[in-house]
Amino acid sequence: MGDKDTVKTADSELNKGSEPVKSWEKKLDDESPKAFKAFCLFRSMGYKRSIKACMELNGIEPKKYGSWARYARLYRWNERAAEYDAYIAKETEREILAERVERRKRQMEMLNGFDELVQKRIKTLKPEDLNADGAMDLLERSAKLDSFITGADKEAAKQPVQGELAISFVDSFKDL
Repeated sequence: MGDKDTVKTADSELNKGSEPVKSWEKKLDDESPKAFKAFCLFRSMGYKRSIKACMELNGIEPKKYGSWARYARLYRWNERAAEYDAYIAKETEREILAERVERRKRQMEMLNGFDELVQKRIKTLKPEDLNADGAMDLLERSAKLDSFITGADKEAAKQPVQGELAISFVDSFKDL
């Protein structure tokens, strides 16, 4: 295996922080470097990994399947790869959440900027230039914006819609 197959071990710069080294990051005590490199190839396959597919993808001779299967059993490849998958899933979730928070901050900044523009415009309005329809439009928009900002619009969407009550008399009740 060449330089491209070099893997980071417990002594790498990735692990110099305060976090303990994970089972999938390091070579186990009795695991040979050859077996660990094979594990790293297997680990990088993702959720649909298999020894056979990994060997085919990396151009490993099929006659080495028995050795790989033994390595997998002895060094708990499936368990270590599952721990790796769980870690990657958590990190991905954390990144997505951070992106959502950042997006929400940008939206709030835009809303604040819009609010400032509206405040400036309202100050320039002259009541005598505002007709009844314009005043009602401003009032309605203000109420909608307030409802949006406070989250009342989402609460209202959860409530059942109140309909009209229709009363009809049926002939069968005529003689009661």
